[in-house]
Amino acid sequence: MKNLVVYYTLSGNTEAVAKEISNLTGGELKKIELVKEPEAAGFAWAAFSSIIGLKGKIKSTDLNDDGYDNIFIGGQVWAGHSSTPLNSIIYSMNFKNKNVYIFLTLADEKEPTAVIKSMTERIERKGGNIADVFYVQSKMKEVLKQEELIRPLQEWLSKNNVLQVG
Repeated sequence: MKNLVVYYTLSGNTEAVAKEISNLTGGELKKIELVKEPEAAGFAWAAFSSIIGLKGKIKSTDLNDDGYDNIFIGGQVWAGHSSTPLNSIIYSMNFKNKNVYIFLTLADEKEPTAVIKSMTERIERKGGNIADVFYVQSKMKEVLKQEELIRPLQEWLSKNNVLQVG
């Protein structure tokens, strides 16, 4: 099975999760970057943009999703919604006949049910099969550590038969 791990990170938390998923699955890692990252004053606009479902303008990237069996797609939850870069990723990718695993980081303690539902609907409309979802609470100014992630990610990936052994 060939795996692709594509993600957007702002504070580094989603990147920590993405790198660990890549390590544990042998997946190719693709980081998505915005043309212009939100500044402190721009966080309100970024949150509002995610609420109304806008896409963020992302830098060009070789996001060829052909040849992958599994796509792991991740990002932050902004104001209870998928971030604008995450919306751009979903819009730009072809999920037809792919198993898709969603992974999210969020700063609050609420289960991201609305984000999961919205992402699932959009990915399924593009022919993807949502295999499972993983989310972890994080802090904006404190990046998650590998020791916090390794066990829950190993269990999640093992449960889904995508953990690379050896």
